[in-house]
Amino acid sequence: MQSHFFDSAKSARILKRITLALSACAMASLVQAADNTGAALKTYAVKPGDTLDKVVRTQMGDSPLRADLLKEALISQNPNAFTKGSPKMLLAGATLQLPNQEALVRKHFGPALQAPEAEPAQDHSQVRKHWVRYP
Repeated sequence: MQSHFFDSAKSARILKRITLALSACAMASLVQAADNTGAALKTYAVKPGDTLDKVVRTQMGDSPLRADLLKEALISQNPNAFTKGSPKMLLAGATLQLPNQEALVRKHFGPALQAPEAEPAQDHSQVRKHWVRYP
């Protein structure tokens, strides 16, 4: 009887661990899906002679982020598109997945992007009431 109890307790612990691992994977996929929603993944086919600078300049030139941050995101998202692991040499014919610019902006600017709360309108005549006027 005791061996049956220990077997059920052990299987309950195993089941709990599996459930916890599956829920963690599900949460990670939900977070990733939330980052990718709203913007379709853009791709770029590398042509002979293309450089990382040129790709960033032509494909993400309108981004408010610095070029080095965009390059870093592009490299981390496409590690197999570079020869010998060097981020300076692109493989011709490789397809690059361009990073989601909105997600990058949110990542780097964070709470600074939130709109400031509107201050109540003040009567400017009352604000300047104690100002000293010079001729």
